[in-house]
Amino acid sequence: MKKSKKFLLPFSLVLLLVIAGMFYMKSIVSHADTIPSDSIKSQLETMYNGKVSDLLLNDDIYGATLTRAGSVYSVRVDGETGKVISMILKEPSKELVSKQKEDAEKADKNKDEPSVGKTEEVPAQPVPEEPKPQPEAPKPAPAQPKPQPKPAPKPAPKSQQQEQQKNHQQNQYNNHNHQNNRHENKPAQQNTVIISKQQAIKIALAQLNGEVDDVDFVQTSEGGYYLIEIEIDVEDGPDEATYQIHAISGKIMSVTRDD
Repeated sequence: MKKSKKFLLPFSLVLLLVIAGMFYMKSIVSHADTIPSDSIKSQLETMYNGKVSDLLLNDDIYGATLTRAGSVYSVRVDGETGKVISMILKEPSKELVSKQKEDAEKADKNKDEPSVGKTEEVPAQPVPEEPKPQPEAPKPAPAQPKPQPKPAPKPAPKSQQQEQQKNHQQNQYNNHNHQNNRHENKPAQQNTVIISKQQAIKIALAQLNGEVDDVDFVQTSEGGYYLIEIEIDVEDGPDEATYQIHAISGKIMSVTRDD
């Protein structure tokens, strides 16, 4: 019994060493397959012409903060392939916000302006022929009564004239107050003007210069949004990006990168 126990002890130690070595080799291989953080940072800064900060690796996925043209984005990159998984706008720049407001105001003006120079053609209608008058036998003219002079109206008493003038002024005052109340009770109209398809494309191309592949509109209870796909040509990177743009405010809701 003592010999068997002495034999089992070194065998158990050898087994533990083998298992620990296997885990160590596996961790070395997994780290070797991951692209270095310096390469990921250089790739993002070159691709988007911005500055990368807070680059961290978690389960083979890099998370970083990208600052481009004053706007701040949250970026996720595959650590093994270097492909951009997602890119979401966190803080738009002041220039982007003002530009979106200008585009929305222009859309409102274009919608409110009436069309000029358009005339509707109305088909000519046939004019009915007037019936020809039939000759009638002359009738004797009736004797006209002599005009009687109208009695001159008696001037109303001063008290009655003052009362009539007072009632007239009161009626004018009541009508004026009624019109003011009608204007005040009108509900304020909310700005629910949907931007055009071309305006949404212009906003997307301002973020990423490429070729527009497809544009779709999705209707929602909040006014809807556009999905704009833009193709780009970048080595070892995504060749297509989808921008989700709010159809009323023009705000970029999300950006998704695909191969």
